[in-house]
Amino acid sequence: MTMKAVFFDLDGTIFDTLDDITAAINYALRVYDGEEATKEEVRGYVGKGLRRALSLAVAAKHPNGIVDEEEFSLMFTVMMNYYIHHPAVHTKAYDGIPELLSDLKNGGVKLGIVSNKRNEIVQEIVTTLLPDTFDYVSGEVAGYPLKPDPTLLVSALKKVGSSPAEALYVGDSEVDAETGRRAGIRTFIVSYGFRTEEELRESGIENTINNVETLSEKLKNEMNI
Repeated sequence: MTMKAVFFDLDGTIFDTLDDITAAINYALRVYDGEEATKEEVRGYVGKGLRRALSLAVAAKHPNGIVDEEEFSLMFTVMMNYYIHHPAVHTKAYDGIPELLSDLKNGGVKLGIVSNKRNEIVQEIVTTLLPDTFDYVSGEVAGYPLKPDPTLLVSALKKVGSSPAEALYVGDSEVDAETGRRAGIRTFIVSYGFRTEEELRESGIENTINNVETLSEKLKNEMNI
């Protein structure tokens, strides 16, 4: 079967966004008298949406360890307002990713992104750093559950003219592995992003890809480029 498309997670797979996510979380924590989280701590919080990431940071760093829903909603609004205005201060594509995407695109492969991050932030990052690269880009969409639910990913594949059997999915976390499994899409999990090889192995994920060069070789081989 001819492979038609490659879809990617965004954070920790295509872009190193951790510094900007950390800055946004710490901005909200500071406003509410919390202790700042380290970059490595935030690395462990992300993967299932920024709301959950902030909730984990609050549990660890807020003076009370827990806040009521109203205060948390205000904290989340503060964080997102900051992040919306600072989405790509330090964010950058991992070395080798732009070249890989160019080679795939020139080879006729449809490219997409499906992320749990708020859609307007996803769009801003992609437009700023890798414009005119992807055939489909989406973050969180009203009416669609977040990954690991596969609904948005499967829908996105249809929009670029590919079935799950004709596509590959690339991510960096146990959430992405489960998303790919539920969608029926062959999935590559990288360990150069937000999860280490050891952490992924503890989650039951074997055969991770630890650098972009190896990822590039595998994808080009699968796509016959």
